[in-house]
Parts: sequence; structure tokens; C-alpha cells
Amino acid sequence: MEAWIGRRLRKYLWGQWGNGHNRFKELRRQGVPKFGAPVAAGSTTGFWCMSGHPAAQQALCNHYFVSLDLPRLHVSAKA
Repeated sequence: MEAWIGRRLRKYLWGQWGNGHNRFKELRRQGVPKFGAPVAAGSTTGFWCMSGHPAAQQALCNHYFVSLDLPRLHVSAKA
């Protein structure tokens, strides 16, 4: 369930980034390498498919959503 929610959030943000130029800029800002960002940003594939793309997963990993203080379904107990 947690993985599906993460993908859904990536889908939403990918749509919010708008066109290829903005997507490239956001991917680079999130640390995606220069050779991976243009391939992903220029893709005409749908939002859901792109949410599973390695560049989108690298840019919008779970640490990104944790940094936004989004609640999680499962919190591991720390010893």
C-alpha cells in the first residue's frame, strides 16, 4: 500500500511539473544525472507510467516525501 501511495504522489507531481523543460529542471534539481533527465523529461508516456520511471523514482524517492513531513502508514520501531 505504501509503494502505491508513493507512486501516486510521483504521478501527481509529474503532472504538476507541466512541460518537458520544467520537468528537466526539476529532475536536475532533485539530483537526477544529466544523461537520464532529458530522456525522462522528453517522454510522451502517460503520468502513471512515468511515475515508475527510474529517473522519477530517483528524484521523488521516499526520503523526499518524508522531508515534506507527509504521514506514513507504517513507522518502524527504533530500538
